[in-house]
Amino acid sequence: MASRSKDLQKTDAEKRPIRDRSEAFQGFGPSLLADCALRPLQHMVFSKDLAEARATVRKHIPVCAGVYGWLNPDNTLIYVGKSKSLRQRLLTYFATETSDPKMSKIRRHSKTLVWEPISHELLALIREAELIDRWRPPYNVEGKPERRQPGFICVSHGSAPSLFFARQVPKRASEAIGPIAGRARLNEAISCLNYVFQLRDCPDKVKMHFSNQLSLFGNDRTAQCIRHELSTCLGPCAEHCTRESYRHNVEKALKFLRGRDFGMIKRLDERMQQAATQMSFERACVLRDQLKQMKWLQRRLQQLTTARRKLDGVWKLPGFDRQEHWMILRAGQLLSCCNGDDLEVSETANNMIREAQNSDPQVPQTHLQIGVLLMLAAWIKKHPQDISSLVKFAELAV
Repeated sequence: MASRSKDLQKTDAEKRPIRDRSEAFQGFGPSLLADCALRPLQHMVFSKDLAEARATVRKHIPVCAGVYGWLNPDNTLIYVGKSKSLRQRLLTYFATETSDPKMSKIRRHSKTLVWEPISHELLALIREAELIDRWRPPYNVEGKPERRQPGFICVSHGSAPSLFFARQVPKRASEAIGPIAGRARLNEAISCLNYVFQLRDCPDKVKMHFSNQLSLFGNDRTAQCIRHELSTCLGPCAEHCTRESYRHNVEKALKFLRGRDFGMIKRLDERMQQAATQMSFERACVLRDQLKQMKWLQRRLQQLTTARRKLDGVWKLPGFDRQEHWMILRAGQLLSCCNGDDLEVSETANNMIREAQNSDPQVPQTHLQIGVLLMLAAWIKKHPQDISSLVKFAELAV
């Protein structure tokens, strides 16, 4: 069968045997990509003589996109990489002198080289992410899910919601915006959001008491932290605001996060300029830092919004043998892949497209889903012309 559809979510039973590094390598395993994008896995036991190894690479490895792996003497996969030109990339590992000591280290600890040609560089990126997520090779650092930790801006439940960071959307979140790359920077941006929109950041166990809330006793409560005194929190814990006024600020924060109103950035800039004019330089510095965080977050939100809007339909990329590889996307998330040219499975492809078109956009849950969404968003930002081959669901006759 020349077409394949794989969900990015895998069960633990599927993952456990693949991630066992002690198991002898027998192949990269199944792919999210359709068959028309992949060539069979090939391998060679390379010579320790660098000139001879380079000659073998030139003879057997093609000049095309693909993924490759290095196996140690125990036949264990220790590194996975990708390139838009497999031959040129792998020749650098056997150079007499290399500027990257990691390449020499990988080569010295390896015995066998394996590679898998892929029809397009973007598909090779997806395949590499899939393989790193599955195998967790010890020499891969940057691509490991535990190393790259994008996250979500979550809105808590309750009468006084707050914004908080989460790597995966928890049940206590009423809404989530993301994924957004850069954990440390995102944490800082969320703190800035809570300060700018005067939302609380205290634990959920802190009880809220609004000023329009009926009480048997007078208002003798004090705020639980200093933020109310600094005018960076409305103080819903001590009856310093009404439920409605607090909710109004939450809605303003959500408008910013949904990309509907970035006016707060202009207002912060005006306050900063005013503070500097009044020679209140410490205040101006605080506002400058907040403005920097908000502008960074604005760029990330706009990139994410653009990706979700544009990546909704069937993205047709070239496969091998003049075939088309179809990626079925819903709001930026890769749902499945299939071979668009195989008449024998055209009804299967149509069913997958209909199912995607009628589904509601979902928040990505797994590391792989999050990584692929961010990868696709970064790709269309760098290669905007490639999106021209994407066909919207409304334009497909299915």
